[in-house]
Amino acid sequence: MLAVIQLISTHLYSQNNKDNNVIDTLEENTSSLMLNMSYTNNNLEYLSGTTENLPTIFANITYFNKWGIYTGIDYSKSFGDTIDCNEYSLQAGYQKYFSNGFDIDLSYSWHSYKGDSLLEGIDFDHSIDALMGYEISKFYISADGSYKIGKTNNFFAELSLSRFIEIQNILSNQDIIMINPSIAISFGTDYWLYENMTTSEKQSTFSDLESLGYSYQNFSYEGFNFYIPVTYGIKNIYLTASWMYKIPSNKYDYFWENQSSFMFSLTYFLNFDKKSNKK
Repeated sequence: MLAVIQLISTHLYSQNNKDNNVIDTLEENTSSLMLNMSYTNNNLEYLSGTTENLPTIFANITYFNKWGIYTGIDYSKSFGDTIDCNEYSLQAGYQKYFSNGFDIDLSYSWHSYKGDSLLEGIDFDHSIDALMGYEISKFYISADGSYKIGKTNNFFAELSLSRFIEIQNILSNQDIIMINPSIAISFGTDYWLYENMTTSEKQSTFSDLESLGYSYQNFSYEGFNFYIPVTYGIKNIYLTASWMYKIPSNKYDYFWENQSSFMFSLTYFLNFDKKSNKK
């Protein structure tokens, strides 16, 4: 979800710097409130041939200050298990867009999860994240890193390339369609994979990985990712449908096969202008 929102925000900002007559969603020197609701089906394909669906609903409220400081609240609820799974996070950060196409985003999150540990994924209490991106000729290149502190400490990184495709004035002079196909390569530590294993389970898993020629408890290549978000926006409202697909590395293929999901998002931006500053 965060990757999709980042693409939309980056595209809208760069678009407004070039054409003030299009949608005035993210303007320089204004503050805004973003409201987002999303749903994803989360398909996991295992080596046994079985497929598991873990549908999840996300909600996000984020306030963006005109100086680049932002703060937000995230909530998600997963279904598909007898135990309710709920996830919360509080986030604060700083983002800056430069006129030459370069942007940065630095943030900190406090995170809490309640539910079945098998559905939790990465168990962490704090996350420190950084992103750098550059837009050139409708292409967007970015690199991001995330350090997650919890039961074990894990670091993740991703390099991605996106293409901005836009069709303006579909039904009116205030709407737009944005298509942002992206590819990404991801890396990360694997300590989180073994957190809930018993000593015997760890020994068996490590032995199997060694026999297959894979290393463990280190930082390594995770997989190759595809994202295709398609967004229709009119004024300050954006409806996004996204398809996401991940091909894990040979090592991670030991735990699960390809992962895919569809996500549907509704995003609303409430902008605050500077009328109070006028005399």
